[in-house]
Amino acid sequence: MSGEATIRRGARNARYAAIPNHVFEDDRLSMEARWLLGYLLSKPDNWTVVVGDIVKKGGCGRDKARKMIAELVEYGYAEREQSRADGKFGASNLVIFDEPRSPDDVQSEPSDSVAFLPQTEMPAPAKPSPVKPAPAKSAHSNNLESSNTDYQQERDARDEGSEDKPEAVERAFRRWYAKWPTRDKDSEYAARKAWQKLSPEQRAECIAKSPTYIERAEKAKISVPWAGAFLTGRDWEKLEDPKSDVALPIVHGAYTRAWHAGRCAELLKPPPATMPALPPLLRALVAKGGEKAEAILRERRVKHGWPKVNTMDERAQDHKGMTVPPSIFRISEGFTSTRRNGELCAAWERYFARCGLPWVPAPAGVEWFFFPPIAADATDLDAAVREAWAAFEQQVNEGLSNDA
Repeated sequence: MSGEATIRRGARNARYAAIPNHVFEDDRLSMEARWLLGYLLSKPDNWTVVVGDIVKKGGCGRDKARKMIAELVEYGYAEREQSRADGKFGASNLVIFDEPRSPDDVQSEPSDSVAFLPQTEMPAPAKPSPVKPAPAKSAHSNNLESSNTDYQQERDARDEGSEDKPEAVERAFRRWYAKWPTRDKDSEYAARKAWQKLSPEQRAECIAKSPTYIERAEKAKISVPWAGAFLTGRDWEKLEDPKSDVALPIVHGAYTRAWHAGRCAELLKPPPATMPALPPLLRALVAKGGEKAEAILRERRVKHGWPKVNTMDERAQDHKGMTVPPSIFRISEGFTSTRRNGELCAAWERYFARCGLPWVPAPAGVEWFFFPPIAADATDLDAAVREAWAAFEQQVNEGLSNDA
């Protein structure tokens, strides 16, 4: 252990939470589940757990969020509790505990749970202390008084997504619609009708993912659809579709179809105007001209002409993939496989050499490459490969024009 402080903390104020160390050290839980437990324990005592909030704050999918919750339930950090009003069962809530509970604890606990009542800093085991602590000492709340807190935002999301009462649905719609980019020119009537047709879960997911959709659309330089069309088509789901222009970045594995398409697309870009200078001896050989000079310049071009391709190749050697733009991913679906030692692959390698493009430095064990498709009845493979590359370049350029 170092004698010098390696963990340096800032001054304490009301925006912090006291969470037991074992929450982060319980190796029965995955790292994601520990994060979720710490996140939920930092919230106010009357917080309601909503999957949409976890998806947004954790940057994960709904299935992953539910898996993390299931872990907390399995190891006693969470429990579902059904509310009752006037003798009738209401909605179920997820109760979070900072100490793991055994099955005996669950069976012996009285039916009137106090889990959602305000707790003191050192609560009694059976019921909360009657002394109300100061807000700054609350063990669970990191901000109780600001109207623009995570709690307020999540209360809005819960109101907007999980209630079927007409007034709650209307409030939810107004809050969501007020932030939609086309609202000034849009049909509010059509959007409201589409909103009302969504299920509570769909509304909650829409609320959670709409900001990301807008951000991705702006980055892809595409128009945000009319509100009614967005809701009717549930366009927020396109964030999970790798072929969509608004898709979240996805890492595609090394030497996959999409990876090859991404590499080929990078090779369509012109090399930089300036490259590392040649050593004096090589400069002298280039000055003499001839085939040797051309070989030297071609080697420098292959080595330094496409830095991103070099990075892709280096990462691939370590079995690491790269992100590929959605437009290239769509094109990659048309790529055909070719055996590494086959005649068609040899034709592609010859074409790369003629154009001064770096060939795929695949390790042993990689038996298949993927390239743009050639004509089925091609007899001259060299000519077919040349035409296939030109068609691929046209596809990429058309995609760039559409994005612009």
